[in-house]
Amino acid sequence: MLRYDFENEDLDKQIRHKSAYICNDDVTSKLREFLRSDTIGVDHIVKTPFGGRKLVYTDFTASGRALQWIEDFIRDQILPAYGNTHTLSTSTARQSTFFRNEARQIVKHYMNATHEDALIFCGAGTTGAVQKFVSIMCRSQWLLPSFAENSLQSSAGVSDGFLSEDRWGSYECTLCGVRLKTEAQYRSHAGSEMHQQKLRAQRPKDVFEGVRRLVVLCDALAHHSSLLPFRELTHRYVHASTEPIFADSMYSRGHAVENSVEMEVCTLKLNASTGMMDENDLTERLAKVQSMKGAAAVCVLCAGSNVTGLLADVPRLTSIIHQHGGLACWDYAATAGHLRPDLNPPTWPDATVDVAFFSPHKLLGGPGSVGLLIAKKRLLRNSVPAEPGGGVVFFVDHEGHSYIQNSEDREEAGTPDIIGCIRTGLVHHLHTLLPEKVFEAEAQGLRFLMERWAGNHRIEVLGKADLSQPRAAIVSFMIRYGNSPEGGLYLHYNYVVALLNDLFGVQARGGCACAGPYAQQLLGIDPTTAKAFDEALMRSAQEVLRPGFVRVGVHFTMSQSDLELMASAIDWVATHGWRLLPAYSFCVETGEWYHRLATPQQDRAWLSSLAPPVLQNTLRELETSHKAKEQTPPQDVLAAADAALTSSFRGENPIPLSSTRCPLLDAEYAHLVWFALPTDASEVLLAGGTQPRLAAEGAIFTAAKAVDRPTHSIFEVSSVSSAQSTADSTGQSEELPAPCEVEVLPFEFGEVEEDASEFDSAGHCPAPAYPSTAIAPKVPKSLRSQVAGAIKEYDMIREADRLLVGLSGGKDSLTMLHVLLELQRRSPVKFSIAAATVNPETPEFKPEPLIDYLKALGVTYHFLSKPLIEMAKCHLDPKKPSICSFCARMKRGMLYTCMRENNYNVLCLGQHLDDFAESFLMSAFRNGSLRTMKANYAVAAKDLRVCRPLAHVREKTLAQFAKDNRLPVIADNCPACFAAPKERHRIKLMLSQQEFEHPDLFWSLSSCMKPLMSISQTERTMDWWRQLMAEEDEEEVPAQALAQGNGVVVAPIQEKQDGPHIVLVACASALCGALAMWLARR
Repeated sequence: MLRYDFENEDLDKQIRHKSAYICNDDVTSKLREFLRSDTIGVDHIVKTPFGGRKLVYTDFTASGRALQWIEDFIRDQILPAYGNTHTLSTSTARQSTFFRNEARQIVKHYMNATHEDALIFCGAGTTGAVQKFVSIMCRSQWLLPSFAENSLQSSAGVSDGFLSEDRWGSYECTLCGVRLKTEAQYRSHAGSEMHQQKLRAQRPKDVFEGVRRLVVLCDALAHHSSLLPFRELTHRYVHASTEPIFADSMYSRGHAVENSVEMEVCTLKLNASTGMMDENDLTERLAKVQSMKGAAAVCVLCAGSNVTGLLADVPRLTSIIHQHGGLACWDYAATAGHLRPDLNPPTWPDATVDVAFFSPHKLLGGPGSVGLLIAKKRLLRNSVPAEPGGGVVFFVDHEGHSYIQNSEDREEAGTPDIIGCIRTGLVHHLHTLLPEKVFEAEAQGLRFLMERWAGNHRIEVLGKADLSQPRAAIVSFMIRYGNSPEGGLYLHYNYVVALLNDLFGVQARGGCACAGPYAQQLLGIDPTTAKAFDEALMRSAQEVLRPGFVRVGVHFTMSQSDLELMASAIDWVATHGWRLLPAYSFCVETGEWYHRLATPQQDRAWLSSLAPPVLQNTLRELETSHKAKEQTPPQDVLAAADAALTSSFRGENPIPLSSTRCPLLDAEYAHLVWFALPTDASEVLLAGGTQPRLAAEGAIFTAAKAVDRPTHSIFEVSSVSSAQSTADSTGQSEELPAPCEVEVLPFEFGEVEEDASEFDSAGHCPAPAYPSTAIAPKVPKSLRSQVAGAIKEYDMIREADRLLVGLSGGKDSLTMLHVLLELQRRSPVKFSIAAATVNPETPEFKPEPLIDYLKALGVTYHFLSKPLIEMAKCHLDPKKPSICSFCARMKRGMLYTCMRENNYNVLCLGQHLDDFAESFLMSAFRNGSLRTMKANYAVAAKDLRVCRPLAHVREKTLAQFAKDNRLPVIADNCPACFAAPKERHRIKLMLSQQEFEHPDLFWSLSSCMKPLMSISQTERTMDWWRQLMAEEDEEEVPAQALAQGNGVVVAPIQEKQDGPHIVLVACASALCGALAMWLARR
């Protein structure tokens, strides 16, 4: 494993190589094979009319497959300790609650969600998530941030919006700036006179009392689950006093306007050149909505198409939406298992996703998991949950009731699907552990399919068949019957799916993939034709007329033989499949196709067949004994398929071609019959023909006289080339930049070759986009003065110093970096600045985006990596099992080594005044001594100094600076400490409450701590008071911590004995306390 190299190697290579030990081809191959073999049902035999066939699953876009590894863990670890949640009093309830809470945190880490995001477990996949969001927003009266200045701060059933939750689960009143441990404390605080006084002063004087106009902009690629709930809202929020903003919007007329909200829904246009949403149309509509008073836009977009697999540029589009004051809602259902979502991208500070919908059941191991809604907590203004029920109430009596205000718990009433929630966490934990190289197999498989089918003109792929755009390995296609070289009819998609299943065991999916409007555009169905189909389906109830297509997908667990079989099977069906049409028939009412000799009711499995062994009776034993034996699949399924062409009509138990019949079709809609019928192929085969054609007598229609039947389908798959030429000829096509020259993009994952072009993680060419304020922020004079004052008071920076900023990526260190850069430009004292980040190599913490950011700032940067958490598991002293202390000491050792190797002499750390005060009280309360961090000191070797320039700056000042300037803050999700509040957080709460009563508290503490902060040495011979206390120096780093190699050995820290020093400790503490009090009075 590579340690780190500062000047001799490109930083991007360092990041890739540091995880190479889990990304080499051998390990990747073994991991894929393990996951494939561990998939439940991987060797399952399906019964078909042609005998047994080994199952080949290609429908991952609809649903994932279960893993034995996860199910075993649930059986062995989860279910034995299973109990209902909503209490911590019993062991089972407590452990189940812990599992479920951990699952929530695991999913948040995978999505890069922060404490500002609420993650709500809900219902059936994306459908449940969208419904939950709609219900919440209706309860919140659609009080979007865009309406904040034009509406009342609160009303019945809507919270005032001043309750905020932090990452540890405690609360803060943002109006008063006070932290509170529990929700009950906030309720008490909200009734205080000081809070009410500030609340009255906060209310706007000029309240907008007009109708709020809500415009929902839906993606052209939208799934029905993310489109229809918003369409249905138009019947609730009707237009009574205004006209819709857009002429093509869907809306309803009415008289009563609910909550003064009028809603319209419009579908964005499709760009013929890209096959994706028209971005110009999106921008124009957003600009128009933004220009209108009392109007706001909610954009419901797809991260990727579940039909074509094309991927959207989520950060860039979200940034555009936010620039126009819109709300960005993204549907990740089709891509979350392959494209790792980043809901708060550090390189796009204005591209944080507002709302996201997920379907974890589509992931590997996901069946049985629950849907996910992730939304910014500031949007969830409802005080009444979307689904009121038990477990979410604060108090109920005979006269009234109230609900808890924790936005996550409030929306999960009743007994949740506990096992489903835990399974959701386990599934995302697995995907967090997967190395990037695993997902390259999907891109390779996609290329293989496209190349294999390119020579078969009967296979028509929907959307862009070339691979110049980023896309998931999802392919939808139609197969021509072949009755005309100019097109002709198609094979019905359900027939193709049935044939793939019966002959090859390939599990595909037919239909519209619940993306009707998008599918219609891809199939070339214009609005008039779509209306004709709608009328036919409504009046005739003949579902077989419904247009659709076949969809398959490639997954990284598929073997090469599976992939080759899928490609060959579809190619075979396109070439020979028409010849088996007479062996099949269809149901007019359902549109399903079936083999004429199939007996699905006899072959099916029954839930009722299960019975405890002690209840087995003679009848049950008789049923079991007569159970059909499992059929052995043929070794060569392609040869078996060839044989079926003949044996179906001439072999044992043949199907007479002369008996081929079709169900009656409605003659009124004969022109909509777009597929070939069994009678067509039967007539050709009876005549000894080899080329498909239509039957001379036509189809069988419900009419006494002959009905003219079309020889060509009423619709045809729209090719990109034809769509492009049409757009060019009309002059309506927008000018697009040339596509990136890359053939296949493995979703967000895939290791980049050294000579590859610079693409981002989603496969797009543009570099990270930082707002101008993040590159050159304007540092307020007050903040600059506070930092400069601390530097001067403690003599932190001197002439010709070489500073190394310890950059964690948090708000504190990023702000400190910019303030120091500003002081460097202004100060007469000349000094240099560089930065370094220690990467602990945990999946929860991803500081890699800092590389591009520091490059944009022009600051020399060092990226240091060590698996600190893994090292802690092996080398942590059991007598002092503090991972935080171990990690801090190891990071300090790495930074010291970096400084000595690169000739830096001052390390700048980002602790602020709040940290100093918290450390001071923690030391006093827990250790009985007056200690805190030092502002500027020399290490024991005296060759390096450590300083803290933010010693006079409050944390809230730093947070506001980072927020105002949209700095690319990296979420620090440490797996060792996310579960419960630590002592430092409890002290933070106490100080916040005291500050509410005593506003100058921190400045008083600052004066009190100055003697302790001014200690400038860590060497024990110079530090007489520490010798008296006989305490270990927290700043000192053991030499063993600097060792790094393939085998890391860290010697345990020896615990010191207390013994005879107790009296001296007490004396020293009293002396220091007296000194501090004396200085405070001055």
